[in-house]
Amino acid sequence: MNAFTRVMVGITGHHIEPGTRPEDVGGLSKIGLSICFASLLAAIQFGIAGWYLTEGLDTDSRYIAAAVTAFIGSLIVLIIDRNFIYAADTRADLGGMLTYFYLAIRVFLIISISSLSSQFILPLLLKSELAIHVQDIKDDRYDTAKERYTNKYEVKDKLDNEQGISSQISKLKTEIANIPPALVRQKSAADQCRAEYKRKINTSIGPDLDEEDIVNLYAKDKIQCEHLEANYKEAYRTYLQPKQAALAGKEEAYQVAKEDLSQAQTALKTDLHRTDENNQTHLNIASADVMWSLIRSNPGARMKYLMITVVQLVLELMPLLLKSLLGRSALGIRIAMRSQEMQHEYEEVEHAYGLHSINRNGKATKAKNEQAKIDLTDQIVIQKMKNELNTLKAQSRKTYFDFSPNTNYSTQHSTHYASGYGAGFSNPYANSQTHAQANSQANFQAQTAKNDADVKKPVAESSHDKPNPLTDGFYAMS
Repeated sequence: MNAFTRVMVGITGHHIEPGTRPEDVGGLSKIGLSICFASLLAAIQFGIAGWYLTEGLDTDSRYIAAAVTAFIGSLIVLIIDRNFIYAADTRADLGGMLTYFYLAIRVFLIISISSLSSQFILPLLLKSELAIHVQDIKDDRYDTAKERYTNKYEVKDKLDNEQGISSQISKLKTEIANIPPALVRQKSAADQCRAEYKRKINTSIGPDLDEEDIVNLYAKDKIQCEHLEANYKEAYRTYLQPKQAALAGKEEAYQVAKEDLSQAQTALKTDLHRTDENNQTHLNIASADVMWSLIRSNPGARMKYLMITVVQLVLELMPLLLKSLLGRSALGIRIAMRSQEMQHEYEEVEHAYGLHSINRNGKATKAKNEQAKIDLTDQIVIQKMKNELNTLKAQSRKTYFDFSPNTNYSTQHSTHYASGYGAGFSNPYANSQTHAQANSQANFQAQTAKNDADVKKPVAESSHDKPNPLTDGFYAMS
C-alpha cells in the first residue's frame, strides 16, 4: 500500500493497521481525494475573498491575507467533512436523524459561504456590468444624500428667505432712486420757479437801477419759489425716511439670512463630501449591495450567480455524496463492532453493579427492620414488667394497710395470748406487721432484680420460648 493511499485514508480519520488489505480502504482513499478537492476549492474562494478584502493595503499584505484566508477555508472543509465521514463510518447504529441534521447544517454552511465568496468570484465574471452598475448606485446615493441633507439643514428654505430679502432690498433701493411723479412735478415746479426768478433778476439789472431795488421788486416771486422748494423738501423727506428705515432693516435681516444660509451650505457640503468619500471608498464591485442590486435588476447576472452557486454546492458536497454511494468501509465496521462490544460490556458491568447495590440495600433494610422489631419486642416486655411491678407495689401497700375483722380478731387473740404468757413475750400484732413489711420489701427487691436482669441480658434471651428462672422463682415465691 503506497504512501498516497495512506495519506488519503488518513484524511478521512482512519488509521491503517499493518494487516489491512488494500481492498478494505479503496473507498476511503477516494473519499479522501474528494475531500482534498473540496478543500482546494474552498481555499481558492477564501483566498480570492482575502485578496479583495485587503484592497487598500500594499501587495505583500494582500498576499499574506489571501494565504491566511485560503488556509482557513481549507481547514473548514477538512475538519467538518473529515469528522462527519469518520463518525458516519464508525457509528454502531445507523445514525438516524443525526445524519440528516448534519447534512442540513453542511448544506447551510455551503450556501452561506458560497454566497459570501461568490461576491468576490462573480466580479471576475461580471466585471463590466458591475462597474457600470456601481457607478449608477454611487450617483443615486449621492442624489439621495444631497436631498436628505438639504432637508436636514433646511437649505432650500433658507435660500428662499435670503433671495426674498434680497429682492425686497433691491425694490426699496429702486423706489428710493426713482421718486414718485408727484414729487417729480413738485421738484420741477420749484426748479422752474427758481429759474424764472433768476431770469427776471438778470433781465432787470441795469446801470440806473439798484440791485437792492430789483430784489425788493421781485421779493414776492422769491417767497413763492422758496415756498415751493420747502414743500418739495418736506414731501421728499416724508417719502424717503420710511423707505430708508425699511431698507436698513432689510439689510440687517439679509445679513442674518445670508449667514444662516452659508452655515447650512457649509454643513451640507461637509456631510455630502463625507458620504461621497464613503461611497467612493467602500462601494465597489465586491460590495454586497452592488451584487444584490445587480442580481435583482439584471437577469443575466442572476443566472450566472445561480449557476456558480449550484456548481459550488455540488462540488463541495461530493465527499458526502461519495460516502453515501460507497457505504461503510471494513475499517469502520470493525471499529463500530469493537465500540458495540465495549458498550455491551459496560452495560453488563453497570447492570451487575446495580444488582449488587439493590441486594446490599435490601439486606441493610432487612437487618434494620429486624433490629427495629427486636427493639420493639424488648420495649413491650419491659413495659409489661413495669406494669406488673406497679401491680405488686399496689398489692403490698394494700396488705400493709388492711384492717379487716379477721385481722382484728387475730390481733386480739394474739394480744390475749400474749397477755396470758405475761409481760415477757412480745406483741404478736407487732410481729405480724413486721413480717408483712419484710415480705413486701423482699417482693419489691426480687421484682427490681428481675427487671434489671431482663434489661442486661442479651436480645436472644428475651424470647418467650425460653424459661426465665428469676421470673419463675418470683412467681413461685409470690
